[in-house]
Amino acid sequence: TLSGDFVSFQKHSSSFFQKASLLRFNPFEDSGGDQSFVIALLDGADNGFILSSLHSRSGTRIYAKDIKNGKSATYALTKEEKEALEKALRRK
Repeated sequence: TLSGDFVSFQKHSSSFFQKASLLRFNPFEDSGGDQSFVIALLDGADNGFILSSLHSRSGTRIYAKDIKNGKSATYALTKEEKEALEKALRRK
C-alpha cells in the first residue's frame, strides 16, 4: 500500500545522508588559494564521515574520519574538521 511504502521509506531515510557541509581553507600561509577542503556528511542519527583534502605545492593528501553520534569515533579532528562538523550538525 502507499501508506506502507511511506512508512518504510521514513524508517530507512534516517540512514540516508541528510546533513552536509563544505569548508574550503588555506592551511599554508605561504601558498595561494583555498584549494584545501573538508566535507562532512551525516545521516539522521549524526553518523557519517569527514573527508579532508590538504593541497600543497608538493601534492594533495586525502584523509577520512568516521563520525558516530556527532563526534569523531577514532581520530582527533582538526580545527577545520570541527568547524565543518559543527556546521553539518546545525542543519535540520
